[in-house]
Amino acid sequence: MCRFLAYWGKETANVSDWILETDNCLLQQSICDISDRPNADGWGFAYRSGKKFIMEKSPQPAFKDPTYRDKATQILTDLLFAHVRRKSQGVISLENSHPFIYDKWVFMHNGNIPHFEIYKEKLREKFSQTVQLDTLGTTDSEFLFKYFVHWFEKSDNCDVYCVLNLISSIIMELIDITDDHVDGELALNFMLTNGDFIVGFRRNRTLFYTQLDSSLIISSEKIDKTLSWEEVPENHFIIATSPLNVHLLAFDVKPHSQVIPHFQIK
Repeated sequence: MCRFLAYWGKETANVSDWILETDNCLLQQSICDISDRPNADGWGFAYRSGKKFIMEKSPQPAFKDPTYRDKATQILTDLLFAHVRRKSQGVISLENSHPFIYDKWVFMHNGNIPHFEIYKEKLREKFSQTVQLDTLGTTDSEFLFKYFVHWFEKSDNCDVYCVLNLISSIIMELIDITDDHVDGELALNFMLTNGDFIVGFRRNRTLFYTQLDSSLIISSEKIDKTLSWEEVPENHFIIATSPLNVHLLAFDVKPHSQVIPHFQIK
């Protein structure tokens, strides 16, 4: 199932509280989450340093790996994606640990595409014969990420509206090709960023967010019980164009096409 959090602040800061110290920090969730199960099949951080994203990850359980604590205490950043994995598709390996980075994009997933190998081939049929998705691992998550990016790259200067509409179309594709008896298992909690905005989606998992004085935290569980959290509704996008400019948009799973309305970017 996995657990994750995204942090975005207006200034560079130490982010160790959220991944190391709070009562339900990501380290604690690697031991036991709200479903009373561990997320012990790897961990990873992707954080911005200057103009680049730095990746640190491991296939080891976060609570057993001293590197997790060492790296967590050292990170100074304004933008962090952090993840602890419980495998559903793909073996335990470095390549299958989240987050994933490609070009300017960073992605992490808390979910599952049931019978992934069947649906992967159905999605591949939508590509021309010359297109190959360059995945390093064997997870449904990385494949979905690279599938997103493939279509982003077909659009010049794909902005937040472009990204939302393309992702909406792909989600509809997944719903359309998923057999009815497993549709309720199609779990698509994910977070995506290019450094200029964050787009997240909730489907068949939990997702929350909170805004502090100058920062935003989005997480699959409430990581600090002393903070005030808002729940992202089922089948909704969460879009942040800055740490303090956040929107929730409903995704209608019934139509076969969906156009995301423009919202004001501050």
